[in-house]
Amino acid sequence: MLLLRTSGVLLLLLLLLLTNADSDLDDNYDICFLCSCNAEQNSVDCSHRGLTILPDGISVKVSKLNISNNDISIFPTNLSRLYNLVSLDISGNQINRLPENALQNLTALEILNLSNNGFETWLSLNPNEVLKPAVKLKILDLSNNNLKTLANLANQELFISPTLETLILNDCQIDAVYGRSPLSGLINIRVLKLDNNPLLRIQNLISPTLRSLYLSNCQLSYINNHELSYLPSLLYLKMSHNYRLELSATSNSLFSESLKFLDISYCNVFKPNLAGFPNLRKAIINHNMIRYLGSNEFINNTKLEYLDLSYNNIGSIKGDTFRGLNMLRFLDLSWNELAQIPENSLLEMPSVTQVKLARNYLNRVGHLKSTSITILDMSSCEISVIGKDSFEGLPSLIEMDLSHNLISHIPDSISSNTLKYLNLNFNRISSLSNFTFFMMPHLTGLSVIGNRFTNIWSRSYFEFNVNLDRLDLSDNMWRCDCRDDNMYDFYEFVTLEPNKKEESYNLICNSPINVIGQTWLEACYFAWYPDAKKGNADNLIYFIIVMVVGLSLCLIIVTAIRRSLKHRLLVMQTERERQVEEARDRLRQLRMRAEQEALCNTPDPRDLIQPPSYDEALSMPKLNVSCHSLNETGTGKSKRRRGRRKTKSSGDLLEETERNGDVRVVDDIELTETPNIDDRRRRRRNRRYGSHDIAELDDSPGARRRRMSAVEPHENSVMLQVEAELETPNNRRVGLNDSHPRESDF
Repeated sequence: MLLLRTSGVLLLLLLLLLTNADSDLDDNYDICFLCSCNAEQNSVDCSHRGLTILPDGISVKVSKLNISNNDISIFPTNLSRLYNLVSLDISGNQINRLPENALQNLTALEILNLSNNGFETWLSLNPNEVLKPAVKLKILDLSNNNLKTLANLANQELFISPTLETLILNDCQIDAVYGRSPLSGLINIRVLKLDNNPLLRIQNLISPTLRSLYLSNCQLSYINNHELSYLPSLLYLKMSHNYRLELSATSNSLFSESLKFLDISYCNVFKPNLAGFPNLRKAIINHNMIRYLGSNEFINNTKLEYLDLSYNNIGSIKGDTFRGLNMLRFLDLSWNELAQIPENSLLEMPSVTQVKLARNYLNRVGHLKSTSITILDMSSCEISVIGKDSFEGLPSLIEMDLSHNLISHIPDSISSNTLKYLNLNFNRISSLSNFTFFMMPHLTGLSVIGNRFTNIWSRSYFEFNVNLDRLDLSDNMWRCDCRDDNMYDFYEFVTLEPNKKEESYNLICNSPINVIGQTWLEACYFAWYPDAKKGNADNLIYFIIVMVVGLSLCLIIVTAIRRSLKHRLLVMQTERERQVEEARDRLRQLRMRAEQEALCNTPDPRDLIQPPSYDEALSMPKLNVSCHSLNETGTGKSKRRRGRRKTKSSGDLLEETERNGDVRVVDDIELTETPNIDDRRRRRRNRRYGSHDIAELDDSPGARRRRMSAVEPHENSVMLQVEAELETPNNRRVGLNDSHPRESDF
């Protein structure tokens, strides 16, 4: 019994768990129908949905929620049940106040994005209390809010969080940082971003833990030399695009023993002034106004490894300018105005491996000396002269770039035991010899694109360059002499596998005129392979035959298709005409049937006239003749009394047509009687009708016509249409109620 009870309780608990799981699953399905979810349904994206509140149905297992770019104006209060939330993005909404318990129960939250909202004051964020429940919060983004200032903040305006590491305040219209440090409540802050603010000065920014400070695209013009001393852990400082910023003089220069990265590009710097950064590793000072580099300019930067001085106006350097840069590996002096490089200036940097001198005004390579340089870029420097011993002072040189210069001649026996790639693109070189490169045993790549070579090279030029595997020879003015065996030999040397050095399509003839624009192979194919000419003639014949047969088949197929289409069109046209004719016959039959039905169903006009009332009968005019009996109708006596009738009645016409056997349609029959004026004065006599009189009335033309209309007409029956004209005699007396026509009016 106890076992049954225990099993029942377990079953009930299992059902409850399944019910809760199903409800959570249904909620997830509902929210995933409205928003976007990942496969595990722990990341929900409800951005750009026009939401005004947080939708219900979000599962508690969701760890990443994005409700950015909506119309939410009040911070959602139902976020507190999402205790597994790690990342929350509410940017791009209309929230202007953050309640104290906004982050209640969000103990796992690490990233909070509140950028692009309507916060205007620090108090609207409740900075003292709002971050305390989020015990794991590391990143807070408040950029693009109109916070205006970080100066003289009161105690209740300071953020308090023991875990926050990154605070982003870009585009917040902050114009000054001074007074009480805004970082005093953030005891673990690592990164502070103040880019794109109208900052004019920074003062008393104190933090023992801050490592990265971003101040780019502001309006800084001056920084006190001791400001960075309040940031003892600062490693990264970026102040680029401050167009009025000037570093202070040597005696009052900025000082930071911890700084390792400095970016002051696009500023108004006239001298590097890096003496205050003894531990600096990387300095970017490009796009400034530096005009010269004096002696011992970087004497205190013994740990500097990367120095970028490009895009300045440097016109001269001293032989000892780079003294002290014992760990420098990269030096960029491109896009300056240097006309000469002191020979021993590079020896002061024993570890430098890459030097860029492009876009200067150097007219010769000179006799540079460096034991460590492996890559040297002297492109676009207007160099016209290379000395025999230009590379001898560079024993570690591997790659040399002399492209886009004015070099017209390369001296013989130019030597370098380490050079592997030589770039001579877009110069004015027109000739080489067997002794040009023979002192470069390790040469693996040579590029002479865009020069003025006309004569085909010889294989012997590279007899001592056994490691050569790349030749760039395109865009030259090659003169193709197909009868020259040297051309064919050099072509095979360059293009044949497995030692292929250049693509055949890059070798273009520029003369003579009949082969301009053709590749070497196209221009000289039949000269190099004369046996292929006969084969080509046979192939041409076969090609012509195949083309003729193919065209014939095409014409036959096209003709057959045209005939088939024409026949099909004719059949369709015939079928259409037949259908049109059948439709016309059906319409004609329907019209005739409708006319017959209209004629058969036309009632007798006399049937439509109601008999006169008693009062109307009394007001009717008297008959022209006195009829003592209906039997007198049709006798000679009555005819003499009544006179001759001028027109025939419809009944007489019907009887006449029946007797004669012919049928004609009468459009308009005028039934009138000429009254006798003398008979009007006779009194109307009351007559009683006998049985023979009634029988005579049943045989009247009107009665016969009514009986004929009641019978359905046969196929060969003849219909007679009679239209009666209603005439009102001018001399008839009309009563007051005489609104209906009488039988005597026809």
